[in-house]
Amino acid sequence: MNTEPSLRREPKRHPMGRGWVWIRTGFEIFNRGMGASVAMIVLWFVVGLVLDQLPAGGLISQLLYMVWGAGWVAVARRGFKGQSLQFADFFAGFRHRLTPLVLGGLLVLGMLGLILLVCFALLHLWDLTGLLAQNPETLTLTPAQAQGFLLCLLLGMALVVPMLMAITFAPALIFFQGVGVLQAARLSFMGCLRNIWPFLWWGLIGALLMLLGAALFLVGLLVVLPAINYSIYAAYRDIYLEEETITEQTPPTREFGFEA
Repeated sequence: MNTEPSLRREPKRHPMGRGWVWIRTGFEIFNRGMGASVAMIVLWFVVGLVLDQLPAGGLISQLLYMVWGAGWVAVARRGFKGQSLQFADFFAGFRHRLTPLVLGGLLVLGMLGLILLVCFALLHLWDLTGLLAQNPETLTLTPAQAQGFLLCLLLGMALVVPMLMAITFAPALIFFQGVGVLQAARLSFMGCLRNIWPFLWWGLIGALLMLLGAALFLVGLLVVLPAINYSIYAAYRDIYLEEETITEQTPPTREFGFEA
């Protein structure tokens, strides 16, 4: 499956404006298979809703996190090369490198559990855990207790950021390059850290687009979410692969399609 160029010795650093190039490339990939992209995002949501109804559905969803992530980058790879997107590629993670991808999902679950453990330990230290069992409708907090909960929430959010950095590119690195789970997490973290400014720009643009998509009666999210997922593949090629794959040139014009 590894027909990708070889990995750089170290992730490449890019200027802040590169974040927009990744977003734009994601929309260009979306244009090569709008119907398939919408079908994939709908299936993704439906499977998630079904799993939420199962006793161990939440656990299964976490374990499949990187499996689905590999599917998104597999689809994006075909579109990046100018080919039409194929719905079947969305299941590529179930056919190739399934075990390490599931182990990657287990790593995500472990990191989330560790973050929750740290937050719970702080709540216990500040004698706030008893309040969690009270009825939210009748719960009253003193200013000190409210401050404690707020600090714990902010700490949890701060710890989630490095976790996201460690898992953003891990599915692509595991699926295409065959690296180990821990090595993929390390490389993903380093790639994000070296490109913190373009990813800040990427995140701001992505957040604005998702707000716009939600404002359009959620229909816009059927376009925005696949495009953002595809943009992760564009960033992966730009940061980790030896060849220079994304240019600032205007993409070829298309007779039909959604242009970002």
